[in-house]
Amino acid sequence: MNSQEIIEKEQQYFLNAYNRFPVVFARGEGVRLFDIEGNEYLDLMAGIAVNLLGYGYHPLIEAIKEEVDRLLHTSNLYYNVPQVELAERLVKQSGFSRVFLVNSGAEANEVACKMARFYGRKKHGKRYKFVSFYRSFHGRTLLTLGLTGQEKFHHHLEPFPEGIRHAHLNDLESLRSVLDDEVCGIIVEPIQGEGGIYPCERSFLQSLRALCDEQDFILIFDEVQCGMGRTGRFFAFEHFGVRPDIVTLAKGLGGGLPIGAVLVSEEIAGLTERGEHGSTFGGNPICARSACVVVDTVSNGDFLRAVQRKGELFTKYLRDLQQEFSSMVSDIRGAGLMVGLEAPGRAKMLAQKMFEKKVLVNACNDDTVRFLPPLVIGEEDLRMGIDVLREVLREMEK
Repeated sequence: MNSQEIIEKEQQYFLNAYNRFPVVFARGEGVRLFDIEGNEYLDLMAGIAVNLLGYGYHPLIEAIKEEVDRLLHTSNLYYNVPQVELAERLVKQSGFSRVFLVNSGAEANEVACKMARFYGRKKHGKRYKFVSFYRSFHGRTLLTLGLTGQEKFHHHLEPFPEGIRHAHLNDLESLRSVLDDEVCGIIVEPIQGEGGIYPCERSFLQSLRALCDEQDFILIFDEVQCGMGRTGRFFAFEHFGVRPDIVTLAKGLGGGLPIGAVLVSEEIAGLTERGEHGSTFGGNPICARSACVVVDTVSNGDFLRAVQRKGELFTKYLRDLQQEFSSMVSDIRGAGLMVGLEAPGRAKMLAQKMFEKKVLVNACNDDTVRFLPPLVIGEEDLRMGIDVLREVLREMEK
């Protein structure tokens, strides 16, 4: 079948949930994707921050193949080797005490909130509320959508679980105004992703940490998108000199396979009793084996320094474009290889025109184009992406 036939079948059988670009990808190599007809695309999105090691990364593919030959699934009624090996890696890399493995970012955030509520209920008796921030995105379940501070995701779904409040990011007084003695946890993305690549201020997160210590709130960092080396550090929280009580990971953790993780302190873990949570697929052997390769690769100091260097170079190129097209580009934000370009009212058109020129980017709203390339991308490919972006901006300017 050709692309058009596949697209027509999708429209016939698949739930009408996605606004897709009209392309059917058949294979990938390095930082490029190829459609059924053989057309080549430069990928600056990495499957929304998932394919950290690009496509066809040999050690990852071989590890997955070997595990497929050994064991597909056992459930968590039993132990499996890759799951334990991944947990050990994450504990040693993070300094947290315990890990719980899940299947997605939304599920990781659900678990984190359950653990914060366990802590609030068991230690304080009545604490159950959560505070998150406007522009945030925490997942597609009803709880994580309720935490998500964007109205466009809320239509026709209210009421959400009770006890959720929102504050303005980087505004401590806004946060204080929604706190009371029933709050158990505060969840924040160190760098908001889906909301438009908005980093937290270092001083704000430090004040947030001090406030949580003072009031005994659980501080949750959602690093589903900004973690796993994306910013040039393994964890985004390493940039801020702030350590959360719980951190969640997903997206890039499996290098393309679905897996997430919740990392917690011993005090919080100690309040969770056997049987209070579970996951049929969490820590699946194949996904866990893939994640072991990703963790080993991304945690390497030289690898992370390369991400920092490439991120600085890419940001410099984008700032040069901002100066060149100041009437259209108003801001550049982000860290490492997680960068947003603010083009008010033009982001979706810009992403469409980039797609037409075989470069994949994402408009996460009407104003912001998001860049999340594979972390293995080379400087030459970054320059190629910038050249196409410049060409598109010139066309739009005219």
